[in-house]
Amino acid sequence: MVKLTGRKKEKRGKGLLVGVVNLQNKVKIDKKYIHRIAEKAVNLGNKNRRKLWPGKCEVGIIFVNNSYIKRLNRKYRKVNRTTDVIAFPMGEHREFNPSIPFFSCILGDVFISAERAKVQAKDFKHSIKKEIAILTIHGILHLLSYDHERRKDGRAMKNKEQKILNQIKDFKK
Repeated sequence: MVKLTGRKKEKRGKGLLVGVVNLQNKVKIDKKYIHRIAEKAVNLGNKNRRKLWPGKCEVGIIFVNNSYIKRLNRKYRKVNRTTDVIAFPMGEHREFNPSIPFFSCILGDVFISAERAKVQAKDFKHSIKKEIAILTIHGILHLLSYDHERRKDGRAMKNKEQKILNQIKDFKK
């Protein structure tokens, strides 16, 4: 069990509740922006283009440092190195559960290393804001059952990421 401490901000919009937790202090996180990215990713990332849930849905976006994400990677994926993003889906998109009275579906949680995102943004010569958007989209697509283990699936996931990123006005330059 991962214990989360830190400031949490939840925002509801169009059937989606996004919980943003910032457990690091290297990069400033714009929580409204993260909510907007998450909403776009969930809406446009739906593979079947049908409603996955009849009502509300929840996703958590947690920003951590390199050592934290390395521990998660080692514990849950058995890979002893730092990564940029790890997604923990809650399984199949669940129907209404009485123990979760306000939500029909909990997609899961996305952990992002803000420290790694900062380095990658510099390496790819774009803003940290864009890199965090890319990682948020990537993680949410994993929650929506996208994968990149096989080359064909990886291309499909990359194309979907780009399509969602193109919908975000901040990057149309």
